[in-house]
Amino acid sequence: MILLAPVAVHEDYFRQGVGSTMIRLGIEKVKEKGYKGIIVEGNPTFYNKVGFQTSAEYGIYPTSGWPMDDPRCMMCQETYPQSLNEIQGYVVYDMYYNT
Repeated sequence: MILLAPVAVHEDYFRQGVGSTMIRLGIEKVKEKGYKGIIVEGNPTFYNKVGFQTSAEYGIYPTSGWPMDDPRCMMCQETYPQSLNEIQGYVVYDMYYNT
C-alpha cells in the first residue's frame, strides 16, 4: 500500500477539477508501479467521488493515539479488484515523530 498525500489546491482553483485530476493521475501512477492499494486522508465527500472508501471497511486504521477528527477521513482504494482482501492493520505515523 502507498499513502497518496498531501494533495492540496489553492483556493483560487477550487471547483475546477484540479484536485480530481491530480488524484486520478496519482492513481494511474500507483497502478503502474504495482501497488495493491492507496491510502488517503482528507474530506470523505471529495475522495468518495474518486473511488475511495473508508479504510475501516477494509480493516485498515490509523495508529492508536494519532488524532483523527472523524474516522471516515482515512480512506483507501484497491488498485485492482480484491487486491486488499489479505491486507489489514494500522498505518504507522512514525515518520512524523523522527524530526
